[in-house]
Parts: sequence; structure tokens; C-alpha cells
Amino acid sequence: MKNSTLSLVLVALSCLAGCQKDAPTPTTPTAVTSTTPTDTGTAAGDGSGAASGPRCETDADCVVSCARAGDCCDQLCPPCDQAFHRDELAALQQWRTQSCAATSCPVAKCMAPKEDSVARCAAGQCLVQRVPRAAEQ
Repeated sequence: MKNSTLSLVLVALSCLAGCQKDAPTPTTPTAVTSTTPTDTGTAAGDGSGAASGPRCETDADCVVSCARAGDCCDQLCPPCDQAFHRDELAALQQWRTQSCAATSCPVAKCMAPKEDSVARCAAGQCLVQRVPRAAEQ
């Protein structure tokens, strides 16, 4: 009885670990501190959120993605939290093609997002800005 209770508790804890609720997100741009696996630099340790890698000049240089730097699996539910420079995302996708073929990623049922993510360029860094989702007609 004691072993089955312990097993049940461990199974429940592992299930809960995979169902972490995201914290509310701000509607102002947030810095992305991730770097691609091909980068040799690391994010700045000064708390500025600046990461090494390509610097953007306009919003068109940036793209929102559910991909996560250094990870074979995407963020599970939209809206996506990562903004990448287009070249940085291309390098990540190339790394994934070479490194992640044998990886099985989790799949989740997600609620329809109430916000959309928009990529912005600010001070040479790609940032994510959350905006209210337009009403579907």
C-alpha cells in the first residue's frame, strides 16, 4: 500500500511539472536573452537582457517564433514568447535539422490566445510585444 501511494504521488508530481501555468505577460516589449546554439557569446550579465548575435535595425529584421534557443522542442502554447533576428532563427532551424531528428516533443491542447505576439526592434535587439488579439469576424 505504501509503495503504491508513493508511486501515485510521483506520477502526479511529474504530470504537474509538465502542466506549469505561465505567468501573466506584460503588454510592453520584453528583452529576449537567449542565444542560438551556434553563437559563442552569452547573454549579458548586467541584467540588460542584451544577447550577442545579429543586431536588428528595423522591426522587419525580427520574427516571433515558438522555437526555443538550444532546445529541439517549441514552446507548447501560443502566443509565442521568443523574438529572433531572422538570421538567428535560420541558424537555430539549421541546428535543429542536424541535431533533433530523434527527438520526440510533447504536444498540448491549448486555449485560444487572447493576445498576439509582435516582433519589434529596440536598441538593436529583437523583442516581443504582446498586443490584444483582433476580433475574428
